[in-house]
Amino acid sequence: MKNLIDILLGLVGILALVFAVWQFYQFISSAGREGNTSYLWTAIGAAVVACVCALGYFLRHVNKEEEIHITQ
Repeated sequence: MKNLIDILLGLVGILALVFAVWQFYQFISSAGREGNTSYLWTAIGAAVVACVCALGYFLRHVNKEEEIHITQ
């Protein structure tokens, strides 16, 4: 179950990042001086989702102890 949550966080994070980049590209390439700001706000929201997913993934692995066996 723990691996499933990690995979889900990674997948949602990567998809949100790709969507944020695409929306930012739409904002940059839209006509007008200021562009279409709804693209910008959508890109910011998707980037926040990607950051939250990355934070959740890394916080789940902070206190994980790895045993190192030293043999002689």
